[in-house]
Amino acid sequence: MTLAYFVMEIGLESDIPTYSGGLGILAGDTAYAFADMGIPAVFLTLLYKAGYTKQKLSPSGQQQDLECRWLYKERLTPLRPVVRLEVEDSVMSLKLWQYTVKGRVDVPVIFLDTDVLENPPSFRSATDRLYLSEGRERLIQELILGVGGYRALKALDISADLYQMNESHAALLTVELLKEYRSLAEVRRHCVFTTHTPVAGGHDSFPLQMVRDVLKKYYWMDWGSEAGGDAISLSHLAAKYSCLTNAVSLRHRFTSGRILHSDDIEHVTNGVYHRRWVQEEIKGVFDKYIPSWEAEPHLLVHAYEIPPDELAMAHRSAKAKLVSLVDAQSTADFSEEPLTIGLAKRITAYKRNGMVLGDPRRLAKIADEHGRIQLVFAGKAHPKDDAGKESLVRMYEQANQVMMKTDKVKVAFIEDYSIEIAKVMVSGCDVWLNNPRRPLEASGTSGMKAALNGVLNLSVWDGWWLEGGVEGVNGWGIGRRPAWDALTESDDSEDMEALYTKLADQVLPMYYKGHSRWLEMAKASIATIGPRFNTYRMVREYMAKWYARSNSQT
Repeated sequence: MTLAYFVMEIGLESDIPTYSGGLGILAGDTAYAFADMGIPAVFLTLLYKAGYTKQKLSPSGQQQDLECRWLYKERLTPLRPVVRLEVEDSVMSLKLWQYTVKGRVDVPVIFLDTDVLENPPSFRSATDRLYLSEGRERLIQELILGVGGYRALKALDISADLYQMNESHAALLTVELLKEYRSLAEVRRHCVFTTHTPVAGGHDSFPLQMVRDVLKKYYWMDWGSEAGGDAISLSHLAAKYSCLTNAVSLRHRFTSGRILHSDDIEHVTNGVYHRRWVQEEIKGVFDKYIPSWEAEPHLLVHAYEIPPDELAMAHRSAKAKLVSLVDAQSTADFSEEPLTIGLAKRITAYKRNGMVLGDPRRLAKIADEHGRIQLVFAGKAHPKDDAGKESLVRMYEQANQVMMKTDKVKVAFIEDYSIEIAKVMVSGCDVWLNNPRRPLEASGTSGMKAALNGVLNLSVWDGWWLEGGVEGVNGWGIGRRPAWDALTESDDSEDMEALYTKLADQVLPMYYKGHSRWLEMAKASIATIGPRFNTYRMVREYMAKWYARSNSQT
């Protein structure tokens, strides 16, 4: 079975800035896993020559968004075919570029590029930036991904047995498949749809008339029958034409069912590519005590056998790298001894990035009574998310307030979050904090990366943590553990109180007075999370479910 994986963004390396966050990093991790495991696959995405956004932060936390031009010709290989597709009354030309992920099999990543001399200026810039377009321009980007991606496969003589649409961005792939296969049933046999968000705004929808205008040459589509009222929901389109719609955690299965109005949703919980995210010194410990862990990550269950002093020494090396990063970017003057808490997420309201800073007086009092705290934050607000940018400024204000009240709290902000910065943060912190508003965490993966390095999670009970977290064993939960299908949003004030209580009563006392117990929890973090929450397991589950469902459609 050859899989074609359609995705709007992909995070392969820091200097290939064609990603914004979790969806792209997951796509990159998945590509590496396919290559390692010898699974034939090809990835389709767009070539963003100006990237997503290069973040600059002022001393008061104001975000400046810059283009992120990169040397794509030095990293990608040009391909010979030129692909054409119809847009409104015109024809758009696409160049193709390739990045190859090496492994037991080579996995090509095909980038679609509209910067072709024969295109008019509006077409040439269509793929310039990731996620900055809206309305008609966004619809055209998604037409390029879906229809253009499919035609790219044909032009390259790549035959796929199954097409995975990641998010609704790729849903227009079904337009071309319907032309080829001529029946809903046959298209469904070849398609799967993975939804990665429980936030309604993440499911693209376009006015019916706009879709008719942009796709007027696709005569075989009856858009009126696909519409819900006066709009086309691409998520509903993708689900209708797929044999399998899956969420990315068990909890997310229920939130997705509510959004898509469907009970027929399965789930495969996300994982991370363990070989990419384990820090070098910790990798050395794994190599010594858990031979073959890279080829068989389930062997990480043997982390219990690692001598605690050696794990502690490796973590100190990782923490020293984080302290150096903070010193290079801020005046916070971090050191290696205090409890260091990291949080790195896209800056937006529901992720509540600054919740731990929400009551500066309370946080200062906790540190004064229980021990020093270092907080390191990273993440970008979408360039058009004014509320997210305002929350970033507010975080700076609250950080300054708490540091004026006590010298036992230090706060640093790392700008322009990237893959390389993430590697330093998820391995160098002592605790990884995750506190979005429940139930709006689809899965999350940063906490999995931290756990692989022996870092303890402090997270709301949502997404993957609801499956993987064991209170007081591999980390701690914030607030009440909800039922899987409890979809009422959590209360911000209750969760902030629960976070402060957990820090004061359990996290800080154990860090400063229970060193041996902390190291046992660090080993448990690796042993309980590493064997399950990795992309090897994730890919095997996908392949089993895809194969079973697609064959059941025959």
